Parts: sequence; C-alpha cells; structure tokens
Amino acid sequence: MGTTKNVWNFFTIAQWEEEEKWLNEMARNGYNLVGIKGFVRYVFEQGTPGEYIYKLDLPDNLEHGLDGKAYCDFLTECGIEVVCSQKQWLFLRKKAADGPFDEAGDMFAKLKMTNKAYSYAIRTLSMLLRIFTLLICVNLLAMALLTSKPQVVELLSGVVLGVGVGAIVTLTLVWVPLINRLRKRINELIDEIAVNR
Repeated sequence: MGTTKNVWNFFTIAQWEEEEKWLNEMARNGYNLVGIKGFVRYVFEQGTPGEYIYKLDLPDNLEHGLDGKAYCDFLTECGIEVVCSQKQWLFLRKKAADGPFDEAGDMFAKLKMTNKAYSYAIRTLSMLLRIFTLLICVNLLAMALLTSKPQVVELLSGVVLGVGVGAIVTLTLVWVPLINRLRKRINELIDEIAVNR
C-alpha cells in the first residue's frame, strides 16, 4: 500500500469532463484516487504512474434494468472498479492496459454523459423549487392557523423568508448557470457530431 495524499479541489456538475481529465492526469503522475471526502477532498494513493484510467458515471439504472448494487456488480464483472460514489456519481477506474473506457473522441459518449449531468441538474433544480414552494405553503398555513399567536407567526415568517431568499439566490446564482453551461455543451457536442458525419 502506497502513501496517501489529500488534494483539495472543487468541480461543479458542469465540469465533469475537467474533473475526469484531472483524475486521469493525477493517475498518469502515479496518484490513484481511492476516495472523496465531502465533495472537495480527494484522497489519492501513490502507485505506479499510468496504471489506471478513470471515468465518471451518473448511472441511469432504469436504462440498464438494474438496481445500484446490480449495476456495480455488472461493472466489476467487466473489469471496472467502483472506487467511490458521491451523491449519485460513481467514480470508476480500470487498468490502463485493458484499454480506454471509450474510443478517443467519442462524441456520442460525451453527449450521453453531458445529457445525464444536465438531467441531474434539472432534477436538483426541480427539487429546490418544490422545497421553496412547500415552505411558502407551510408559512401561509401557519399564518392562517396561528393568527392568535403573532410571535410564532413572526418567527415562522422570518425562517421561511430566510430559507426562501436563500433558495432563490441558490437557484439564480448556482443552478441556473450550471444548467445553461450543460445545455451549451450539449449543443456543442451535437454540432461536432453533425460536422463529423
């Protein structure tokens, strides 16, 4: 077992290609990913330079007809190791000697993965919108039911207002630009595929 090294780095969902490229560059330099802690701390183990290649996956288990464990078992049978997972992302690796995950320049594979990331970002945005809407409904219900207790209504209104403003800021400043970047990348990949036909 080699020495471990912690590297702090941050990638958004729209930067999955950059993250994958960085992980493979680290592997070429002899640092193999063994885990991720809290989205930003990557744990590497020193090993043989270029021994592994890495790939990110955001599995859509419905398309495989498999649950998460069965999908991971399937990958293992194919010689692919699931190094770790973060939320729904899987960090995969295999021996470089076994060849690449995809053919060099495979635009269809990139398009599929970018589309998965785009769908994930849309689902997350939808979830945030549902939470925001639920908080507003709870606030309105509390104000209607607790009219005789103005201090409680005022406290609930303040909490809901704070969370609501936070949700709107998050949607506006974080998720909408990420979704726009992924959509732009999808269009670029479609254009590249059309040009190369």
